[in-house]
Amino acid sequence: MSKAIMVIGTLDTKGDEVRYVKEQIEARGHETIVVDVGVLDEPPLQADLTRQEVANAGGLSLPEVLASGDRRVAVQTMMDGAIKIAKELHRTGKLSGVVGVGGGTGTHICTGVMRALPLGVPKLMVSTVASRDMSQEISTKDITMMHSVIDMLGLNAVSKKILANAAGAIVGMVETDVGLTPTRPLVGLTVFGFCTEGAMHVKPLLEARGYEMVAFHANGTGGMAMEDLIDQGVLSGVLDFATHEFADQLHGGYCGGIGPGRLEAAGRRGIPQVVVPGGLDCIVLEFDSPQTIPPQFRDRKIFWYDFRSGVRTSREEMRTLAQTIAGKLNKARGPVKVVIPLRGWSEADGEGAPLHEPETNQLFIAELKRLLRPQIEVIEVDAHINELEFAEAAVATLDEMMRRGK
Repeated sequence: MSKAIMVIGTLDTKGDEVRYVKEQIEARGHETIVVDVGVLDEPPLQADLTRQEVANAGGLSLPEVLASGDRRVAVQTMMDGAIKIAKELHRTGKLSGVVGVGGGTGTHICTGVMRALPLGVPKLMVSTVASRDMSQEISTKDITMMHSVIDMLGLNAVSKKILANAAGAIVGMVETDVGLTPTRPLVGLTVFGFCTEGAMHVKPLLEARGYEMVAFHANGTGGMAMEDLIDQGVLSGVLDFATHEFADQLHGGYCGGIGPGRLEAAGRRGIPQVVVPGGLDCIVLEFDSPQTIPPQFRDRKIFWYDFRSGVRTSREEMRTLAQTIAGKLNKARGPVKVVIPLRGWSEADGEGAPLHEPETNQLFIAELKRLLRPQIEVIEVDAHINELEFAEAAVATLDEMMRRGK
């Protein structure tokens, strides 16, 4: 069955490349929708959605974009217009995948369009800058980046091979028969290295109760990816086992970089969520010897790990974390409970472990209880986060909430 694949590019500078990708896709039996996001020279081929149409969709006419004389206005207008067009095509079932070709600006525009499409829609970006840090361009989305290796300035034997591979890749993706159709309720679980053992206990316990677990590495991007899937309606419940990202966010740690919406999507959508202070006992920073400890942390307890080390969170930081988490949970429209392991929150925090400070953890618990609205129950479990007993308590709590919701 023929599928419609969007091919995006600035046709004034990447017209030959876009045409070649278009021809390669159509030779494999699929339709193309060429979208022109360029604004300057005349394109060498006719787009299915012209730059005039894209600009109009972005809120300005093409003459207005050009008259502004501002490259930032042009880029944002064309991105906004292409996003609006792509979302409408997807909503109406007329878009099966998207492939982009571009340099720095083209990559910025094309990936902006891709980020606006939901999980599962095939997204492939052929980019001259793909070897750089693409974290901002990819964000939390399932975008495949393909390095063009050479600059895209017309067709030659090398660029044709790269572009043909790209066409084959996007065709292969849109022809995949596996859909995003869960047969059991999906539960999102955040995981962090220092409490992986506990998270691994969770999986069979959830499956035994009829759920399917989707794990997210709480590394900054992972937590936000879970928020995105909650907003898309993919997840039915959440066990936020590793909220460690909030601790790292305090000092730009290894797993920081979370957005302002972390720990808010489940509450906004009203789905059941169980929140655990997994990993809040430490801030993970990149240093591996006493000589490289940042000066402000030299009086802290240290958990030596690999090229990263865990710094014990202070009492004041615990207060801040309790205030942040309570503020977010208090806005929840749906059921929420906090389940806390009293014997430690990570492998670095337990009897005999380097960061074990139960009195500091208790300060967090007391502050959280003081700030949470009365309807949010805090359940304390006399176990370590990595013990089976704690996983059983957390899963049982979520299961009860999910069943009550049904």
